[in-house]
Amino acid sequence: MRVAIPELDPSALYDVTVEDGHFSSVRAVAERDENDADTPELWPGFVEAHAHLALPANFDDSLDDPRISALQYLYHGITHVTDLFGFPLVKDGWEQGKRELGLPWPEVVHCGYAATATKDIDGHYGHGVEFPAPVFMLSVQDDLDTVLAANKARGATFLKVMYTEGAEQPESSKRFSRLPGNLLAHVPRVAAEHGLKAVIDCNTRDEVMQAYAFGFRIFAHPVRDVGLSAADWQTLEGARFVSTLSGLRPMIMEREDFLREYRRPGFRETQDLSNLDFVSKIEEPFGIQYEVQETRTAALVNMRDNSLAALERGALLIGTDCGNTGAFHGDALKGELDLLAGDDLGKPGLREALLRTATTTARGFFDELSGREPAGDLIAESSPATFNLIDPAAAGQPLSQLPRATYVRGTAVDRTALVRAIQDLRSTPTRGKVTV
Repeated sequence: MRVAIPELDPSALYDVTVEDGHFSSVRAVAERDENDADTPELWPGFVEAHAHLALPANFDDSLDDPRISALQYLYHGITHVTDLFGFPLVKDGWEQGKRELGLPWPEVVHCGYAATATKDIDGHYGHGVEFPAPVFMLSVQDDLDTVLAANKARGATFLKVMYTEGAEQPESSKRFSRLPGNLLAHVPRVAAEHGLKAVIDCNTRDEVMQAYAFGFRIFAHPVRDVGLSAADWQTLEGARFVSTLSGLRPMIMEREDFLREYRRPGFRETQDLSNLDFVSKIEEPFGIQYEVQETRTAALVNMRDNSLAALERGALLIGTDCGNTGAFHGDALKGELDLLAGDDLGKPGLREALLRTATTTARGFFDELSGREPAGDLIAESSPATFNLIDPAAAGQPLSQLPRATYVRGTAVDRTALVRAIQDLRSTPTRGKVTV
């Protein structure tokens, strides 16, 4: 196949061949015309860096069969998924699909169940208790070994910790209890003793600064209460943040926003269409109903600004928090790229930086959390041929455009077969839903 490979040389065209699931030849053959709108670009498979496969994204609070979720990811060219708590609840279904459906399958890495704070004297529980998936509560340091052992037995390869009071703006009220500092300080060290990375869930600048001082370096969200200053970024050297705009945005969206965004390619083919019926009847944003419209809107502005600042510093990971209501598996990641690009997609280097971050960078993160050696060069002779062919910049398509083709270890993904499998699962008595 004749392709451009921006990760190797954006000015060249390559001839690429695949044999036995691996790249057998990657050879530069010509100069690339920057106005060429036809020759596709070859990028590694997309990676979702913040998912919740056991949380119900549907507006009726139903949970899709994990086999459907896997197929939704593949339809959008997402070949690797990082689950940031709850996966053990759906693990059997996910693995059943991999065994039985005879289709390419995305890889997943997960933390098991998250760790959070106990109830405080004001009656607040730790963040995570409100979700329909178990969380572990930490009260003393010895609890950490118990939690890590329990998660490891469930196949977890990293730790997820909740550390936020739920504030989104300086004037926001407290919603959750937080782990005490003397306990939180031990978490990165104890996790490292078990050979695990620790990911932490924070909202505010102060929470991030405290967690960073205790040794945390991977943050599940960007700061949302303020824009980080240059001095802040200097202090946070080595920290990384997952973007997650898509998980928060449905709270402030108008009916027309939902209907427009859910017209993205692939939504109707892969998602439960009752969601379209639901949003078509929305009279006002959920943020108005719950009196958080202004604070959530301001939070999203800060999250995007801080994400783009992280992108400039090589500190961004792209993920969606999908599983939150209205943030759907597969579809949300492509929407996340559009949200990050905004009206600036034509800015020199931005498109390529976002694509690189959602593929090569995120794959390194996936491998890091899995505890295995980094994959090395993802596009090279003898490397597994897992990649997407996407429209070049000259084609003028948004980043949410579906890939022209997706390959998983050399096997082309047949989107028609994926849709047929999803329809078959939705035609069963359970309508493709599961209860956990």
